[in-house]
Amino acid sequence: MVSKYIDNKELKRVIEDGKLKPFRIRKILKEQGIILASTNSEQIAEQVYPILWGSYDIEKLSQSMDDGGNYIKSSVLEVEIKDIDNIMDGLEDFFGNASFGMTRYRLSGVSRVNDDQLAVRLRYAIIRPGRNEFISTQYKNTDIIVTKTSKEKALIDVRQASSTEMKEINKFLVEATKKDTTVHTRHISLQILTNENRVAFFDEFVKRNFEGWRFETVTKVELKKYEGSDDDDTKELNEEEDSALSSLQGITSAILNGTSIRNNSFVQECLQNDFYITTMGYKFECLSDLREVVVEINFKYDDLKIDICKTYEYDSDVDGLRLHPAMLDVQEEILKLFQKAAYEQYMEILERQRREAVQEN
Repeated sequence: MVSKYIDNKELKRVIEDGKLKPFRIRKILKEQGIILASTNSEQIAEQVYPILWGSYDIEKLSQSMDDGGNYIKSSVLEVEIKDIDNIMDGLEDFFGNASFGMTRYRLSGVSRVNDDQLAVRLRYAIIRPGRNEFISTQYKNTDIIVTKTSKEKALIDVRQASSTEMKEINKFLVEATKKDTTVHTRHISLQILTNENRVAFFDEFVKRNFEGWRFETVTKVELKKYEGSDDDDTKELNEEEDSALSSLQGITSAILNGTSIRNNSFVQECLQNDFYITTMGYKFECLSDLREVVVEINFKYDDLKIDICKTYEYDSDVDGLRLHPAMLDVQEEILKLFQKAAYEQYMEILERQRREAVQEN
């Protein structure tokens, strides 16, 4: 969120430094009827320098910066309040009256979106002395979206939190629920699932129907030793490493062929050596627009984490897709789709596991 006026000299420097790509600036201006013919960063910087930018324009430019912080991240957990007439009223009071003194955060506000949803905004400042004014002071917002799922349960969706920040959020929730014992939180964790079902989650998730999107390839796999193993060894396959491409292609082929990822030789070897999957990255192609997205599903820190890691958008200058952060409203719709699918998949497997346990007993 932009909170102060940015001088055009600072904006010009950001463009020249390559943090704002020419195709993105041209696209923003084209929406306002301004056509730029140049594709060179220095020329674009000179051309946009005299333009009087409004706060909305600056916000869009800020979101368009080639920065990992402009990709949406989400961590999800459950909250429950028993024997209450209106859970959303109870959670509004819970967050509104809570103390965040043990964290870096300060409460900016609590508001009702509708009868079934609550928005909580936390904020803290990141100071980078000596940097360009456009990026020297950044206010880090962490939004918590609370959505009712039943009479006594709701889903807490924590946005833009790094692993360190999420630890602080969880620390806050632990302390706050000690003070208000009517509120209980529950992590959506792989630790609750059997070894078989941990693999089943990733196997079945990608086979779901994602309306408007088509699965292309697996981009990343991270594995960890099972609890009780002699070490905390981990393994990782990443598409950016040439040595991993063959294994990733094999896992992708297993998915596209409709078979289980556990049939892949690399996955089989890892399972036999007491590893389980904690993270998988998937690339999807949009069926209605020239766009691609890389989504990661991650359970490394005991919470279900859904990250948009990369987005690719059409650039007419190169007549192809270019890696660049999509606008946040576009990412929001994408995230909701995959978040809903991941949560539903987890709950389906957990319920199946419970039924099987009852039958065995």
